Amino acid sequence: MHWSRASHHSFLSLSTTTIMPSAHFQHLRIAVLATILALTHAQTYNLQQDLSGNNFFSGFKFNESAIDFNNFGNVHFLSQSAANDAKLTFVDGNGHAIIKVDNTTNGAGDPTFGRNTVYLMSNQLMDIGSLLIFDVNHIPFGCSVWPSLFTQGQVWPAQGEIDIIVNLATDNRFSLHVGDPNCNQPTSVASNQTGTISTANGDLSNCTVTPATGDNTIGCVTTETKPNSFGSGFASQGGGVFASLWDVTGVAFWYFPRGSVPGDISVNNKSPNPTTWGKASAWYPASSCDPTKAFGPQIITLVGLSCAFAGVQSLWAPNSGPSCASVAPNCSAAVTDPANYNDAYWDINYLRVFTTGAVNASNSQSAGGSQTASAPGSGPTGAASSLRSAGIHELFVLPGALLLLGLLSL
Repeated sequence: MHWSRASHHSFLSLSTTTIMPSAHFQHLRIAVLATILALTHAQTYNLQQDLSGNNFFSGFKFNESAIDFNNFGNVHFLSQSAANDAKLTFVDGNGHAIIKVDNTTNGAGDPTFGRNTVYLMSNQLMDIGSLLIFDVNHIPFGCSVWPSLFTQGQVWPAQGEIDIIVNLATDNRFSLHVGDPNCNQPTSVASNQTGTISTANGDLSNCTVTPATGDNTIGCVTTETKPNSFGSGFASQGGGVFASLWDVTGVAFWYFPRGSVPGDISVNNKSPNPTTWGKASAWYPASSCDPTKAFGPQIITLVGLSCAFAGVQSLWAPNSGPSCASVAPNCSAAVTDPANYNDAYWDINYLRVFTTGAVNASNSQSAGGSQTASAPGSGPTGAASSLRSAGIHELFVLPGALLLLGLLSL
């Protein structure tokens, strides 16, 4: 991360001379005070959405599609009433929200068969200045399963997509998909994140999608390096917490295994402080991808099955890494066997969205917003991040702020 010291140095030079009060300096004092107040305010995250237990499903629309052609007809997304009746969505005795892929219906011999599941899209839009925290005990996994928690604009890719959970065998992947032609993740951020940049070409990882040609549909990807961020390992450790921060400084992602979840984001604590979390798993700075231009208001989206993405033939080829060849010759064939989906369920403690701005519960999707399924797909640390999250780009670091406080007392 590159910090501009020019403003910091100019204020330091003031301390070597006698400063006489003047109208100009009084205006400076007022401006500095306003800046510091803004910084203080920016460190407070106000709870906007708190979805858990019996309240979880009220936060979402069920994107019903009898046949989802994005998945070659292999998936049926049910309405809320149908999903409830089929016991694919419910709250268990522990107060956890459960979302399942059907694992009882045998589709053998039915050429039109599609496996039932759900596609959830949030009622409220998420705006810039938002921190999303997702505490989950079990993520769907298995051949043909493609679990995703992501956010998407109402116009894709013009309003962007932020992928928080997308699997790669045993590791999670974070990524961005945008329409903005000037959006990259520079390889220079490697020292500011713990994850590995996976799609770099030269010094950049391109985040820009070109839908007309199908170019770069993978987006700019960072792979989680902490163990057990997906699959059976994630489930056996009792799950964990994922977080995504989208503000004017950029987009950051974190992953915490169950035994390492910060106390400020425990189930009973609603006072997150990302400045204490250490390096992010993935960091996409504003300097190379302007978050105010690349993304519009975001719909939080949750899915669990997709032959469009888990159907890549290389995944079903024998002797080619993590292979599903022993399960079926291809994704469509796997979908007919219910036994392949015994592990295909979400077990969720909560999903919370915090904002650095005013809480606006009426910020819901517009009637004309897209309701069609789209492709599912470090940053700020310590004191420096609390300054950057105020939306004042590269003005000063903490010592400069302390000096400014001294100036105010003159």
